[in-house]
Amino acid sequence: MSNKSESNSTVAYNYNFAPWVEKIFDVAVATVLFLEVLLLFGSTVFRAITGQSITWANEVAGFALGTLAFIGGALAYHRGEQMSMHFVLNRLPDRVREYCETAGNYVILIVAVITLFLAHAMFNQGWTQWTAALEIRKSWALLPFILGMVLLAIFALRRIAKYPLRVRIVGGLLILALGIVWFLAQQYLGPWNGFSGMLFAIFSLLALVIAGVPIVFVLAIVSYMFLISSKSADIICVPLSMVTGTGEMVLLAIPFFILAGNIMGEGGLTKPLARWVYSLVGRFRGGLMQASIVFMYVFSGISGSKVADIAAVGTTMKGMLKEEGYHPAESTAVFASAGVMGETIPPCLNMMVMASASSLSVGTFFIAGIIPATVIALALMIFIYFRSITQGWPKGNKTPLQEVFKSTFFAVPALLVPLILIAGIVGGIATPTEVSSFAVVYACSIALLLYRKVGWKELWASFGHAAITSGMILLLCAAGGALSRSLVIGNLPTLITKFLSYFGGSGLMFTVCSILVMIVLASMLDGLPALLILGPMLLPLAPQYGINPIQLGIALVISMGVGSFLPPIGVNFYVACSVLDSTVEEAAPRYMPYFLIILLGLLLVATVPWFSLVLPKALHLSIGG
Repeated sequence: MSNKSESNSTVAYNYNFAPWVEKIFDVAVATVLFLEVLLLFGSTVFRAITGQSITWANEVAGFALGTLAFIGGALAYHRGEQMSMHFVLNRLPDRVREYCETAGNYVILIVAVITLFLAHAMFNQGWTQWTAALEIRKSWALLPFILGMVLLAIFALRRIAKYPLRVRIVGGLLILALGIVWFLAQQYLGPWNGFSGMLFAIFSLLALVIAGVPIVFVLAIVSYMFLISSKSADIICVPLSMVTGTGEMVLLAIPFFILAGNIMGEGGLTKPLARWVYSLVGRFRGGLMQASIVFMYVFSGISGSKVADIAAVGTTMKGMLKEEGYHPAESTAVFASAGVMGETIPPCLNMMVMASASSLSVGTFFIAGIIPATVIALALMIFIYFRSITQGWPKGNKTPLQEVFKSTFFAVPALLVPLILIAGIVGGIATPTEVSSFAVVYACSIALLLYRKVGWKELWASFGHAAITSGMILLLCAAGGALSRSLVIGNLPTLITKFLSYFGGSGLMFTVCSILVMIVLASMLDGLPALLILGPMLLPLAPQYGINPIQLGIALVISMGVGSFLPPIGVNFYVACSVLDSTVEEAAPRYMPYFLIILLGLLLVATVPWFSLVLPKALHLSIGG
């Protein structure tokens, strides 16, 4: 996914089990996702024709979502796809790094064992409760959660067993010693509430992330430790929050959007779009750079994932950029800035997660993000124009009108995807989840029948890959929601309010502090975990300071993008470097002017409500606040 030596990649994945066992894993999660697409698409069509809903569809969809989150998330860990930071770890001596990696796997084993122990109580409690539609015991809905924890424990043990006995012993003793120190400290110096609790949570979070523990398990273990240290609630709140956090139906749109983006990216979508974009803006000075910004803007409305955007668009454009004489470091800087710009273009997965975590409208968030992204894109293109003059970048050739029409014709099928998504969600025709199932069916249709770049075998592989990627994101949502909930129980929002009262309760100060904290946390944890931790706490506070939560939400999503693309530790900046064949040392200085442009755009969006709210108001959407 990114440069392994610098970024959030875990150790290279090796087949720990026989290939046929790994095949069973792939087929199982791919089948769940495939059946889920059929169910949601079929139920939506059925309702449109008959005017009646399939009453049990949502419950089955919820079970499938839990399966993707917990079993798919466990498989993502098994295959090294869970996000972690190896920036520090890879600079340690080999033996020390092995000790840290082994200790990190012990942490994962501890999370799995504690959660399994608590899941037993949850299973017993659910045995006397029944679901509304299917009328089955609620305990059965916990089976994917329990199986996922069992798989995590097995995978962690398998990883630990790879290391020599001495490394295993030292890693285990290290975790034991740290655990004893923490337990005695909180026993004699606790409870750690308020400011001390916040410091403990932040310190634990950063220490474990720097040690290379996958972020999703850092969020889970810190949730347990915080609740025990603060004595604010029973630790069963953590697995309860994880299960309920994946019960939001809107989250089911995440695997669908990922799947649709994968299919269209692999189905030959990028080249027709590249030709169309270049035919429109390639004639200007710095035309290929201008086209890259527009291309990223358009493709962000299809894939919903910034990593996928940079990988697909960057791979398509980098050959042409090199041929025109653009330095790879400059191309990296442009794509990194375009990645930040694209964070608020619908259907951005981060905005969907933010809406789910804060109970705000997904459709409103989608519409609210269009103008801020457009403003930043135009600012970047203007800057590129003037920079091209000083740098002597070439002009592209003017494309004949006939070629413009031809390239537009071939690009229209792909361009219809974001239009269908936005129209369906904002128009109230269907829910985000239902619309995303249509996007999958549409993507499959044009990839197989129109572009014809993929076959059934490649299509099925896309289902498996999307299921595991979705599992990684959904498990992250579950753990991030658990930590956010734990911090709320520990009265962290009250502490934030009290802190800001020293500045007179200023709305501007609240906004600035929120943005700065988000940028710092996103650069350290990656964007989505930071969003999951801070979003549910900060958005409910916004009305107290006269700020609309939609406006603050858009500013936080952009801030998250700024942090995740911020060198030298922003994870996504390494993705851009890897894709565009550059290094951080070369690209970071060239990125700074673009970074300043983005910051100016962020300040405009954060302080002027018009940019975020004018379109939702014009479309009579609920904007809260």
